[in-house]
Order: sequence, then structure tokens, then C-alpha cells
Amino acid sequence: MRIVFALGGSVLMPKEGASVDKLKEYAEVFRKIKDMDNELSIVVGGGNTARNYISIAREFTNEAFCDEIGILATRMNSMLLMSALGNYVIKKIPENFKEAELILNLDKIVVMGGTHPAHTTDAVAASLAEYINADLLVIATNVDGVYDKDPRKYKDAKKLTKITTKELLNITGSASIAAGSSSIIDPLASKIIDRAKLKTVVIEGTPKEILNTISEKHHGTVIVPEE
Repeated sequence: MRIVFALGGSVLMPKEGASVDKLKEYAEVFRKIKDMDNELSIVVGGGNTARNYISIAREFTNEAFCDEIGILATRMNSMLLMSALGNYVIKKIPENFKEAELILNLDKIVVMGGTHPAHTTDAVAASLAEYINADLLVIATNVDGVYDKDPRKYKDAKKLTKITTKELLNITGSASIAAGSSSIIDPLASKIIDRAKLKTVVIEGTPKEILNTISEKHHGTVIVPEE
């Protein structure tokens, strides 16, 4: 199976910073998934690293330049995960999808960050999944699925276990696209998921839940194309 993971930067790099043990856990899980005869691509977000830099830069410059800072942060985080994956990767961060596909065709795990300004990790991962005809897109974030409204703001938010790509568009239509935005799935990614008819799973980005997506025993939200 050909799988693309969008690994949220705040999952890999929480506020307290990087952890050797956590990186080892993620690397072990991704190696295990690869060894199950899967082709694997991982798009890593900028997380708190990006948001900290962007919040300062925004005092001096515009959103487009802040986007560039965010892209560099995603690539630093990618290199951190790459270093933990050893010989399962080629030590080159792809800057576009052609480079990613070449690495995938060498039977290595693709690890990459951002590509274009105003494109979030989810949008990059969805675009990559469409480009390489992936069987599954997994969005591993700091929330355990898609809700009818933001569960971090509303206590009565309801988790949705299965929705269509059209329903996803309705839910995410008003999300922010500002540099460093951390919505569950941004509007552009939702449109790409719908356009490409991508089967998508949104999960809490723990190593255990990431592994559970392969056996379909996860506790997240499944997003399916409309018939």
C-alpha cells in the first residue's frame, strides 16, 4: 500500500522541544510500517518551531515571508526525523513532488517538509498523495479526529467517526490560511482531498495510533469520497 502521512509539527516537536526517546518511537513505527511491504512518505509540519519564529517575524514583515520561515522550520523538523530513520531514507529533503517520487521509487521512505508559501503540511501531503496516486492519506495531528467544531474551543463539540469529502469541505471552509495556522485540516487540503477522491484518516498523532491505521483499529475519523 502506498501511504502518505502528514505528521503535525506540534506532535513531533511539542512545546517542551525535541525528545530523543520520542523520535526513536516514531522512527521505529515508521520502519515497522515500511517493513509491512508499504511505500511510505511523511510530510512533517513546522509546529511550535515555526510558530515561534513566525510570531516574531510577523512584527516586521508580511505573511509571504513568514511562510518562507515556516517552510524552513518544516525542513529542519524533517531532518530531525530523517536522522532517526537511518538507512530507511536518503538524506535529502525533497523540495518538490518529482524529487519525492524519485526517492520513493528507490524503495526508501520519503521525508519532507513544506514546498510552497501558503501551503500547510496537510495541503502538501494531500497534493503529494494525489501526485503519486497514494492509496491512503493519514493526517496525524494533536486532535483525535474531525469534530463538528473546534474541540479546543467548544466543550460540546462532537467527534465524527466517518464523513465524506464533501462534508469535510463544509466543516473546514472557514479555517485560517495564515502562516503557522494549526487548524485540523485547512481549506486547501480539504479541496485537494475532495478533488483527488483520497481516502483519508485523521488521527491523534501518537506512535500507537499511527501503527493502528494500518490495521484499521485507530480511533480517528475516516474521510471517504462520495459515491
